[in-house]
Amino acid sequence: MNVMKRWVFFLLTTAWFVGATRVDSVAATTVFASLRNPVWISHDNLRDPSVLKTTNGYCLFYSRFSAVQSEWGNPTNWHIAEVFTPDFVTFTNDRDVSPAGCASPGDVVFWHGRWLLPYQTYPAKPTQLVLAESTNLETWSAPKPFLAATLNLPWNTLHRVIDPSFVVDGDTLHCFFVGSGYRTNEKGIAIRGNLMGHALTRDPQLQKWEILTPDQPLIGFSERAPDGVENTMVFRTGDHWTMIYSEGLGAQHLALATSPDLIKWTLKGPIEIPRQTWMAHRYGAPYVWRDDTEWRMILMGEDKNFRTTFGLLHSSDGAAWNILPERDAR
Repeated sequence: MNVMKRWVFFLLTTAWFVGATRVDSVAATTVFASLRNPVWISHDNLRDPSVLKTTNGYCLFYSRFSAVQSEWGNPTNWHIAEVFTPDFVTFTNDRDVSPAGCASPGDVVFWHGRWLLPYQTYPAKPTQLVLAESTNLETWSAPKPFLAATLNLPWNTLHRVIDPSFVVDGDTLHCFFVGSGYRTNEKGIAIRGNLMGHALTRDPQLQKWEILTPDQPLIGFSERAPDGVENTMVFRTGDHWTMIYSEGLGAQHLALATSPDLIKWTLKGPIEIPRQTWMAHRYGAPYVWRDDTEWRMILMGEDKNFRTTFGLLHSSDGAAWNILPERDAR
């Protein structure tokens, strides 16, 4: 491709990308205020949401678990799926975009001329990080492994990596991820849990990574979360970065951290959210984006029957969150 063609391609791509982040703010705000949780219920279990805002609405990526709880360990029941919604009222073109045995889509980001969609293989071993590429947000490549070295980090004693989350900051692509290990509690019992790691790259081809947590996790076990953390979401708020993640596994809830530079993090503790019926058992896997003048979050909730659906929240600062009202009891 000659210089002129490259420049035209860059301008068209940039114009599309900027346009793809604009939605009619008045209409979006009006519709949002009328929504009720959970906003989407399916015959499948809906897990691990990730949203890409476009000029016409929202591409919602998620883990589709298409079976009952007893078949949790069967890879054929797991796919990365995508559905389009203009308003979180109607959902169309629901389709799988990965092979079977994949879960936990992360942030869709634009990196050196193509879109990246990170996720993981699951539940077959080795559970590892993979990504798909697209130039048009319609067709996605087969999953390609990346950051394979994270499987053998000394603190990742179960040699599994899940929940990739991408953040682009200038010429740097950050990846937050989760490994697994055991801790021994005060009674001498081994407790399995999840631990957060962090890596970055400036390589357009994603071959050269620097792992910033080689010897210990970024966030690990704690008194409040004895079984660790997972499902990281990172976004820029004013003069700092905000991280919202799932704290704990059995008694899962959301927690907050902040950073001036994406490297040094200060843990702020749990985010208080009123419990609703659709999330009565537990909730987690947050995804946050900017819409109009406020932040919005889509959240996975698990009800008393262990069914998972999606609900919405909103915030003026990305730290304190208000949950939409719940639907009338059925």
